[in-house]
Amino acid sequence: MVKHWRVDREEKYEIVEKWFLKDLEMIDGKEADTDNPYFDMHFHKVYNMEAYSCASKYTFARTLNQLNAMYLKKDFKIVNFDDTYLNDDSIWSSSNRDFLVVLRVCFYASNLLCLSLCRF
Repeated sequence: MVKHWRVDREEKYEIVEKWFLKDLEMIDGKEADTDNPYFDMHFHKVYNMEAYSCASKYTFARTLNQLNAMYLKKDFKIVNFDDTYLNDDSIWSSSNRDFLVVLRVCFYASNLLCLSLCRF
């Protein structure tokens, strides 16, 4: 864990506490259905954490999961996270209708492209 603060224009960082991935038993995202940056890390004791954003919380969980898969290959629990956002290969499916949002953005982008190519 790193403590961050600013002194004038200079940013300072201090390592406050270190943990080993091998000691991590579980990450609890607390609420999978809400935009919530809070999560718990379960080691020999439970640490309550707050990420910068919900997206950074998911990025952190994905990174820990990938590191575990590459190096430790141990039983690692990630609970109360939306599985859709934890897996890199499932970008097109979501329980929150994200596919429809992506489809709508693509539709608007294609319309803008057609309009920019048309001569008036």
